[in-house]
Amino acid sequence: MPPRDEQDYEERRQQIIDGALEAFAAKGFDGASNKDIAEAAKIGSPGLIYHYFKDKVDLLHQVVLQRMALIKIMDSAETMLDQPPEQALPELADKLLEALTLWPTLAIARVVLAESIRNKRVAHMVSEIGPGRGLGILATYLERQMDAGKIRRMNPQIAARMLVGPILAYALTNYIFEQPEIQDVSPREMADQTIQGFLRAMAIDA
Repeated sequence: MPPRDEQDYEERRQQIIDGALEAFAAKGFDGASNKDIAEAAKIGSPGLIYHYFKDKVDLLHQVVLQRMALIKIMDSAETMLDQPPEQALPELADKLLEALTLWPTLAIARVVLAESIRNKRVAHMVSEIGPGRGLGILATYLERQMDAGKIRRMNPQIAARMLVGPILAYALTNYIFEQPEIQDVSPREMADQTIQGFLRAMAIDA
């Protein structure tokens, strides 16, 4: 067990991360002041934030890293590199769509999408731990399946985006924009149709 001082430090750090998530979700990254974050985190002084984090972008980085369910999915995906596509892809799609229904995922997604457009540092940070890493893992997996003769050969980076694109479009139109046309389509149906279409397109004899 770590010393009590270390436990107290980490507990306060996690408290600030939760407060930042709440403040960012309510007011956006720019709109949330250090005072807002401190009040949401229930800490006495806004200046205390910088005892635990370098700056506001570093704090957002930790919010994404520690509260975004998609990060854990990417960690688990690295253990599935040798599973056949028929097994691995539906499992990954299910986990992705389930994570996208969770409040922290949606709240963080809204914040980082808005801020990434304005702030290249945030865009780079988010891509490095999120989309960039995830697409890299998926491309590595697909290339390995191509080498094994399970799916036809093509640029694995293109193949990864062919697979993820429909699922992200579903998530954006359903959970972010809340378009009525897609409300009756379940995550399960979307995952099934996406995987089936992808595997047909990638079949060796296609």
